Amino acid sequence: MSDRCLPVVERKSLNKCSLSLVGVDIAAPQSPVHGRRQLLSAKAVRMSSVDLPDDNEKSLSSASTSPCPSPKPHRLLPTNLYVVLYNFRSRHQDELDLKAGDTVTVIDTTDPDWWQGKCLGRVGFFPSKYVAKLHSGERALQVLHSIQVMDGQEPVKLLRDQIVIQVADEMDGKVLVRTGLGDKALPCPLKYLQEV
Repeated sequence: MSDRCLPVVERKSLNKCSLSLVGVDIAAPQSPVHGRRQLLSAKAVRMSSVDLPDDNEKSLSSASTSPCPSPKPHRLLPTNLYVVLYNFRSRHQDELDLKAGDTVTVIDTTDPDWWQGKCLGRVGFFPSKYVAKLHSGERALQVLHSIQVMDGQEPVKLLRDQIVIQVADEMDGKVLVRTGLGDKALPCPLKYLQEV
């Protein structure tokens, strides 16, 4: 990702951080590490490890009792699968390092600002505003270079290395994508996109 597209996280106070991306400010709170540790130690609760599938681990339906095999195995996608929109570097041991384009299986959304998830075999916390939900049939794509697409009469700029989500099949060399900041689908030439 180019430097001008990287979000910058700055600590504004003890409880809040600020994320800036090309002039857009998105509030990202401080990690809930200390509060959660105090709560868990006060209640003497032990959490067990969570074994959830990564995007690299496939769930195949192989327990069929049918004498005819399935024409092709299909992957069962969890309903809590998200794509990472921005790079995030962890500052605490219980946070996840995330790279734009990675997929995260979300485990806990109790805190609206910091979610817990699993990515590449690791479990940890990350800012909820850094991810977008992947629905069935959607896939994450990366913009190859900055382009302008039309949203009706309004031009929308997609930045180089930005992560977008394909929501429909290709038609006439274009696909419908959403940015993750909203659900509005934009037509974009497929030649300016690559799968992540």
